[in-house]
Amino acid sequence: MQTHHPKTAFKIPYAGIDHYQDEALLYGEKGDFSAIFLLRNPVMQYGADPEPYTAYHGVLLNLIKILGEGYIIQKQDIFSRKIYQVGKATEFLQQKYNEHFHGREYTDISTYLTITRQVKKGTFYVHDPKVLVDFGQHMDKVHDLLQGAGLQPHRLSEQEIHRYVSRILAMDFSSDNIVLDNLLAGERQIGMGDRSIRSISLINTDTIDLPETIGTYRHKHDGKNLREFPVDNLFFLHQAPDYRCIVYNQLIEIPGQQATLNKLELKRKRHSGVPDPANLICVEDIDQLLVDVARENQLLVNAHFNIVLCADESRVDKATNFIEAALFQQGIIPSRNAYNQLELFRTALPGNSVELKKYDWFLTTSDAGLCLLFKESMQVDEKSDFLIRFTDRQGIPVGIDPANLNTGRLNNRSKFTLGPSGSGKSFFMNALVEQYCLYNMDVVIVDTGDSYSGLCSYYGGKYITYTEEKPISMNPFSMTQKEFNLEKKDFLKTLIALLWKGADGHLTQIEDTVLSNVLSSYYYEHFWLDPGPQNPRRPAKLDFDSFYTYSVERIREITEQESVTFDLDEYRYVLRKFHSGQEFGTVLNEDADASLFAEPFIVFEIDNIKENKILFPIVTLIIMDVFLQKMRHRTSQRKALIIEEAWKAIASPLMAGYILYLYKTVRKFWGEVIVVTQELGDILGNAIVKDSILANSDTICLLDQSKFRENYDAIAKLLSISDTERRKIFTINQLENKDGRGRFKEVYIRRGATGEVYGVEVSLYQYLCYTTEKPEKNAVQIYVQEHGNYQAGLEAFVADLQASGLPLGAFVSKINQTALPLPATT
Repeated sequence: MQTHHPKTAFKIPYAGIDHYQDEALLYGEKGDFSAIFLLRNPVMQYGADPEPYTAYHGVLLNLIKILGEGYIIQKQDIFSRKIYQVGKATEFLQQKYNEHFHGREYTDISTYLTITRQVKKGTFYVHDPKVLVDFGQHMDKVHDLLQGAGLQPHRLSEQEIHRYVSRILAMDFSSDNIVLDNLLAGERQIGMGDRSIRSISLINTDTIDLPETIGTYRHKHDGKNLREFPVDNLFFLHQAPDYRCIVYNQLIEIPGQQATLNKLELKRKRHSGVPDPANLICVEDIDQLLVDVARENQLLVNAHFNIVLCADESRVDKATNFIEAALFQQGIIPSRNAYNQLELFRTALPGNSVELKKYDWFLTTSDAGLCLLFKESMQVDEKSDFLIRFTDRQGIPVGIDPANLNTGRLNNRSKFTLGPSGSGKSFFMNALVEQYCLYNMDVVIVDTGDSYSGLCSYYGGKYITYTEEKPISMNPFSMTQKEFNLEKKDFLKTLIALLWKGADGHLTQIEDTVLSNVLSSYYYEHFWLDPGPQNPRRPAKLDFDSFYTYSVERIREITEQESVTFDLDEYRYVLRKFHSGQEFGTVLNEDADASLFAEPFIVFEIDNIKENKILFPIVTLIIMDVFLQKMRHRTSQRKALIIEEAWKAIASPLMAGYILYLYKTVRKFWGEVIVVTQELGDILGNAIVKDSILANSDTICLLDQSKFRENYDAIAKLLSISDTERRKIFTINQLENKDGRGRFKEVYIRRGATGEVYGVEVSLYQYLCYTTEKPEKNAVQIYVQEHGNYQAGLEAFVADLQASGLPLGAFVSKINQTALPLPATT
């Protein structure tokens, strides 16, 4: 037997769109008219700070006060499931990154605010220019209020209003092409093609089942790291399963206050006259409401909250049950009387809240009603032409500018990165450096763990390893007359002190003065005295050898003439080992490779000398000086000096002045210093870290800090981490956000006083380029050697891996066993 449903036209409840002062007004059938704003909720999801919820609540309270009687506020937060789409990249690894995320499903939130001026009930609409003028002035005030609160309001044009209405009618905020299906209205839901729409009213107006108290936010209690974590009262909407679109329809009507109070008083008298427990409870509720109005100067409002859910017909029950269970857990028992599904759906149309029946409104104070307005938003790309991409908490790429001094968050671009072994620190740094290179940025890395060899090889950079056979050599004493200045002299003085006293030594005031005088006269005689027999001591060549010979003679003169104490024998004996022909004679006497100054990507791998207390700090220091020279030569480039664990070699009082000089100079030349460490003990109690490195690093990058939990008070104090930021930090890797994603680790990046948590997730190609696992690096290198360059090697490696059907570990083992690419073994 076939069931026939009567066909009824769905009448659109609008008279049309008119304009006032070039702004679009949406008119309802009865003459009510509305302005519509697109907003961005100012509270960031997982922001960890309760204050923005309260601040936003205050903005909404002011909105109600600005509008006053006769207005309806309709706020709609729309959750839509979208497919991540990205275009082609011109660079190989970035294209693989795009392909990794292309087609991934994610949640998007858009927020609209509709302000409706009602026509007095029971009257006919009469055009009144004064009402329009008044409305226009109100909308200007509303815009200013929202703009000042950071909600980024945009008033919808006529075309945008049409599109918004169409999207609500189709319950589709994902597609570019909106298709309107027939509606099949039932008691429990509305059918729309292969989808079902259900309206879940939060409040049963007969019983009003709400918790005794409700705040501007609530605390999330899942897991030890999210305990007491502030979230929106409707936070569960982020986690609803199997939906296509959710429209959370929030309505606040501002009735005539005195007339409403009179009705309440009348209702109170009526109930108090009947000695029944239910009536007494009603009287108590009214009394409390009247107290709130009188004492707190609150307005009375009518409120209605409705979750309009659209899902595939086979999945709508699961999504509905989740939402109802989540509401129940918060003490909210949704209405089971929502048999008027078509009525509720119609009142979700923008500006059509006037159709809502009396039995669907409930009376409350403005303060209480606004607690149930949704307040959160998701991370989005920042506005900048220098964006570095990580992922948001749901696994979608989002661009941030880590170097924008115009935001007010940063005074310098330098960074400090802390993460224990295994936390993904090297992975994060590789992801950052790879993207830096996309901006034609010069990168110099001082490494002690072979963490960047893959990326350096991919970009064709210079990978310089210190060995006894081929030590890293420089000639920091060589310079032009123009280059010799006070800063350069101070650097050389620091270097000489380091050679003489060691990293942990210090100069006396006399020693400092003597060395300054010697350096000044050494360069004065070279640059300003004529060569010849009359100036036999004039250095003909600038290098350590000539300085050593000159300084020994000059110091002897000074000590004899001035009768000052200076241990010349110790000085001469200790520094002699850096003279040509001695133990470290090549380190300071050979000019650096001139091509380094034009090379955009250089890695100095000095792992072989990290236990050498003499060479380690010296080589680190002269590499830093090479970076400074390079920085001055390449004035049109962004630049980054990345110092991995090697920073410990220079973190001594002797180096403090030079470190400050380095940071100050970097700031002037469009550059940054990034210090990377994993050992907690290295930074706690280290004055150089606190006073020189951290004081000049406005960006702090923290990987998983759970290993440091017991010591976190000390870390928080050192890094100036507030309680709010600490709550964010301890959500790293703790969310249930791993389904459908590749391997990833999260990182907290604080720019200035506030930070956010991001995911470091990349393609398999990038993973293989970044990996620090020796077997994986070796296997990739076998392919690179076979195919002649890094990109071709990567492509062949991944193709063979996928064709083999083997897990990565098994495939790598097979390659390393034969030292041949897979096809050559079959």
